[in-house]
Amino acid sequence: MSQSRLRNAVMPLRSALVALAIGCAVAGDAGAQNRDAFLAGQTNDCHACNLEGAHLDRRDLTGADLSQANLRDVTFSRTVLRNANLSGADLTGAQLKRRDLTGARLIGARLAGATFHRAILRGADLSGADLTGANLNVAILTSAKFANATLVQALLFQAEAGGADFTGANLTAALMGSARLISARLDDANLSFADLFEARLTNATLRRATLTEANLTGATLLRADLAGAMGERALFTRAGLRNANLSRAVLHGADFFQADLGEADLSGAELQSSRLLAAKLFNANQTDTQFQGAIMPDNSVHP
Repeated sequence: MSQSRLRNAVMPLRSALVALAIGCAVAGDAGAQNRDAFLAGQTNDCHACNLEGAHLDRRDLTGADLSQANLRDVTFSRTVLRNANLSGADLTGAQLKRRDLTGARLIGARLAGATFHRAILRGADLSGADLTGANLNVAILTSAKFANATLVQALLFQAEAGGADFTGANLTAALMGSARLISARLDDANLSFADLFEARLTNATLRRATLTEANLTGATLLRADLAGAMGERALFTRAGLRNANLSRAVLHGADFFQADLGEADLSGAELQSSRLLAAKLFNANQTDTQFQGAIMPDNSVHP
């Protein structure tokens, strides 16, 4: 190839690289300017900003756009985050105790190890968020969305989660004792090894939920829908399941000792090797229920 042809071939590539470099520099300058303006309080929007270690104490960030931002080690003392957009933000280990995040968007946010103790997340959207090991004890989660979120080993003791949506969420080994989950949706959720001791699940839906070794001792499941729920060795000791729907549930080896299953729908359920000693089955629908090897209410073993 002649030198003139080589120059003609290289020049467009060189121009493109120069344009790309200029574009990146401009974008970097714009990002820095946005960050500086945000930290100066001139704007509440800082999309994709790197705010690691910043102090946002006492800021009113109602409706702020901090989506995709790096918020690691940021302080939020007395900060208001109502209706803020934090989708995709990195809030790993964030301290948000008692903060007001009503209506906030945290879709896909990284919240592993974050603290929301007594925080207000009413109507917030945390769909797909990573809340592994997060502390949501005594938090207000009314009507919040946790669809497909990861809440492995999360703490939700005494959380107020009436009407919350946990569809498809991974709640493996979550500690949810005394949580109020009235009318909550837990369809297709994984509750394996979760502790729901004395939780209130009146009118909740747990259709096709996985309950392997889940602890629902003393839980209230009045009119709850557990159709198609599955798992082994789930504990329903002294649980209130009156009028509950357990049709087609597969709960081998479950413990229903002293549970109230009055008028419950057990049709097609597989309860082999379960313990129903002293359980109440008054008017329960037992059509095609499989009790093989189960200990029945009168202490007899079903053939």
